[in-house]
Amino acid sequence: RVIGAHATASERLFGQPRAMGRLGKNRGTALARVMPVMVAGAICGSALSRIGDFTFVACTPLRIRSRVVACAAKGWQQGLDKALLDVDATLQERFEGLADAIRSPGEIAQTLAEAAQVIAEKGVGKGYPAALDALFPQGTLARSDLEGLAAVARQGPELLEGLQRSSSTRSSASAPSSAPTAKAPDLKAFTDALSKLLSPDTLKATTDELANIFRKTPRGLEEPKFEVNGTGKGFEIRRYAPFTVATRRMAAEKQDGEGFGALAGYLFGDNEEKRAMKMTMPVEIGYDASIPEARKMAFVMPSDDAMAVKGFPQPRDPTVELFEVPERLVAVHEFPGIATSLEVERQSEKLLQALEEDGRYAAEVAGQYSVLQYNPPYTLPWRRRNEIAIVVAAKISDDAEA
Repeated sequence: RVIGAHATASERLFGQPRAMGRLGKNRGTALARVMPVMVAGAICGSALSRIGDFTFVACTPLRIRSRVVACAAKGWQQGLDKALLDVDATLQERFEGLADAIRSPGEIAQTLAEAAQVIAEKGVGKGYPAALDALFPQGTLARSDLEGLAAVARQGPELLEGLQRSSSTRSSASAPSSAPTAKAPDLKAFTDALSKLLSPDTLKATTDELANIFRKTPRGLEEPKFEVNGTGKGFEIRRYAPFTVATRRMAAEKQDGEGFGALAGYLFGDNEEKRAMKMTMPVEIGYDASIPEARKMAFVMPSDDAMAVKGFPQPRDPTVELFEVPERLVAVHEFPGIATSLEVERQSEKLLQALEEDGRYAAEVAGQYSVLQYNPPYTLPWRRRNEIAIVVAAKISDDAEA
């Protein structure tokens, strides 16, 4: 197998692939020279796998290096993640992920036994968290999906109730209207659109966009630049660089669609220059507890247009305003699923409680917070990335004041 694979196999088998560069450019000559080393490496690897001594992992074959990673970082669980749940994994990565799991029957059996023992000792109610941590550790896609599904199960009824309320409001406010007169189809416009749709560039972009159905964070969209300044239990502290947003005020929840339409229209060309700009993320909805009926939606403006000579074009819609956001410190708590009103309230209270228990940061303005939404509407609900954000300031300790 090694001879048939030539130098590519050598590079995959050795922990130090740069050794091939010193053996000359001729692959056949290089292979002949390293064959004794390869045989010795295979024997050494076999011996090490029996005695469990992985001290020499830097110069052992790749298969041993994989075992070390599996022991230290639940490699079989990450392998199944890559093989079954990661939409961006290549075919080779999927096979390698499955191989990691197949090579770890002992670890899998041990993990299952530990989870079963916890349930047997503590019962399902008390033992469930520990069993879940053993089977699906934090940081795996499987764990993220399970938490997302649990969140959607809670949020679903709330979403349906909100849709029913908004539907009844629209139906009572709408008046009967005559059906519009149908127009004859424009055959040339149809063929032009079809030709553009089937072009290689469009097909590639469409394929990549469809993959966003499964992505927690979409690809190809710009977001504001920030640095992570620290973390706490259930939150992280980000320092955002200045950026510009297009905003629209909304008097009620039912106006979310109108706000999104107005801002998207401005971004896609409904402006004084009829200039189309790129979509960005996240979409932000700002809340103020002192004025619960007033909210504000914001789109981040693309940095490329900020650098243009003319800057951003002026909106044609008077309800759309441009606003410069200064550098700021923000506490962020992530949650999955659907950002219903009740869910946003729950998660904002959770973040405020976490900040209070942490004791290092406090909200700059009490009662003000935002929900950040990163995904298109067609992303799987349990894969959606939502965040609660609160602008904070670092607390001054008593020692510092003294």
